[in-house]
Amino acid sequence: MSTAHVSDSLAQRDAEPLIIAAIAAHVGVPLAPARVEFEDGVRVELDGASEDQKVLVEAYAHVGALRGGQPKKLATDAFKLLWAGRKLEATRLVIAVIDVEVEQYLTRPKAWLTAALRDSGVEVIRVAIDDEAHARVEAAQQLQLMAVPGASAHEE
Repeated sequence: MSTAHVSDSLAQRDAEPLIIAAIAAHVGVPLAPARVEFEDGVRVELDGASEDQKVLVEAYAHVGALRGGQPKKLATDAFKLLWAGRKLEATRLVIAVIDVEVEQYLTRPKAWLTAALRDSGVEVIRVAIDDEAHARVEAAQQLQLMAVPGASAHEE
């Protein structure tokens, strides 16, 4: 039996379908992971898309304060949504999160990312996933944090 590496993101990946299901219920449209290939051969993977590709979603399974490259990951996800959304003529773009701290980060007053999301029509929606999945994400993050030399659980 093999064990997962401490930096493995399996718990986060396992939470993404739960996040997508919660967003589907919220927006009232079935959503599923999608791989879209454009006419120029460029491909993009989306965490969730409606069948007509008018609703596009990126899920972010993280709990607590963002560290290191995590804010850039959110900005990259937003840019991917904007780019793919424009090409697909999507009508709704959503970054779905499970934690109030991440939601607050993406909706900070006077922050350029918040303004860019708002002005570009990208919604930030916080959804609830089951307590067990939420706890697995938190536990995985603690292990990942311990794997980073010099990091502390109380680091801001």
